[in-house]
Amino acid sequence: MDRLRRLVFSFYREEPQIEAELEPLRDCRMSRSWGSIRIECVDAQHLEEVSALLSYLRRPLAAMGLGRQIVLRVPGRPQRSYPMHVPFHSDLLT
Repeated sequence: MDRLRRLVFSFYREEPQIEAELEPLRDCRMSRSWGSIRIECVDAQHLEEVSALLSYLRRPLAAMGLGRQIVLRVPGRPQRSYPMHVPFHSDLLT
């Protein structure tokens, strides 16, 4: 498992229901480049499943300050970009 996926699963390790919902993420390849977190999906249906998980993905990635946007990609299709709000440290305590 790559580091970014491990980060997401570790963030939710004490929440088994969320961890189960994140299962489609196991089939993705995640990378980081130029302020973007790129997630390579298997096909269009898989992309839809992963896009439903964006709220879960944003929390740990933004908390670590790892990027400004999440980019979902599928071979042969246009990519989708979603902004990632990077909170101030005081926001993390609420």
